[in-house]
Amino acid sequence: MRRFNLVLATMGEASETTQDLELIARRVEQADPRINAVVLRNSPAHRLSHVALWASPTLSVAMQRTGPRTLLPGRILTSRTLLKDGEYNRLQGAGFAVPKWAFVRPDTVLDPAVWGPYVIEKPNFGGRGANVRIRRTGRVKYQPPASLAKDHLGRRGMLAQEFIFTGEWPQSYRVLTLLGQTILCIHQTTVGRGEPLAGRWGFGKGGGRSVVSNTREMDVTLVREPSVMALCEAAHRAAFPDVPLLGFDVIRDAESGKLYILECHSHGPLWPFSTTRGRGIDARNGIEMASQFDALTKCAAILAEATPRLATMRLPFQTVEGKWT
Repeated sequence: MRRFNLVLATMGEASETTQDLELIARRVEQADPRINAVVLRNSPAHRLSHVALWASPTLSVAMQRTGPRTLLPGRILTSRTLLKDGEYNRLQGAGFAVPKWAFVRPDTVLDPAVWGPYVIEKPNFGGRGANVRIRRTGRVKYQPPASLAKDHLGRRGMLAQEFIFTGEWPQSYRVLTLLGQTILCIHQTTVGRGEPLAGRWGFGKGGGRSVVSNTREMDVTLVREPSVMALCEAAHRAAFPDVPLLGFDVIRDAESGKLYILECHSHGPLWPFSTTRGRGIDARNGIEMASQFDALTKCAAILAEATPRLATMRLPFQTVEGKWT
């Protein structure tokens, strides 16, 4: 007799990810026969056709935001539309290191003695390195959003951020975590955009200009870095107990070795195991991301453990804060 329900809401690239979710659902049921695992499409009609789910304790998991979640039963864990400042505030409030940052406002004046001779200028809302630039600290100045091009992500605000030297070429880690457990850890480096950076402040004539590691041309390797994975797992549990899936970008200072979290994609990171973009990364780099931790099986084990512990009942349209421990 099934006693609990697990609902997996389809993600943005539904046609490419639904097969993964269905496989995870079947493995959840194999791991714990008490659980009825269902994949629900982002359609009110499809969700209403499963109205019987509301009669039993349910955990609903929406890894990416694709619309209102009011038609999902039970406790809902879902992605959150947080801008970078929202993520930084959560992370810093929980005691995790992010590079020093500030909004670029009309009265902003940055002191090179505090920030160093160069800083990163980046949109508060952005992705894949768009509109991210290295600037001389004294040249950072406010630009009214209306003066920016219509496709410029800075129209929703710009940030100045401390520059962290990661090495000759920009590099970072991407760690995907589900309910605070690692399901993917990769190292990504972009080589050949501009000249290599000879030292922390080598942005003079002939020096490097690119500071973005996450590009279409990046080199990706599967790695198991215990300190990086532990950092991301702890940050997920402490700062984002209401978000099921996070994609952390972590950098390491090449001189001090200190780790910093750049962002965590709380709106729902790329699902890399079956999407066109994810398969392209695999093919270009000769890897298979899904194989690193047997990701789909691990996802099933994580969700099978969490469902009986977190599943609850609620009335339709009643708000329930989804937090897990």
